Amino acid sequence: MDIVISISVLGGLGLILGIIIGLCNKFLSIENNQLIDEVYDLLPKINCGMCGNPSCIKMAEDIVLKRALVSACKPCKNENRLLIEKKIEENK
Repeated sequence: MDIVISISVLGGLGLILGIIIGLCNKFLSIENNQLIDEVYDLLPKINCGMCGNPSCIKMAEDIVLKRALVSACKPCKNENRLLIEKKIEENK
């Protein structure tokens, strides 16, 4: 009988905590800026640090928020730089 009570308590606790986690995920989630993701996809993603940022995702964020220029990314291909600048212009 003790094992049935233990399983019921743990099962109920798991269910309650699962519901709480689901609600937190729904109401406390942060929306990503789609433009940052698009700019990041065009960067080389090698996290070299030549731009002064620790990672390419941080560089993409700085470009979108106008804290850095695309030209600061030295390994970025010229055609990708032009595409990034075009995306930034479109989203003004």
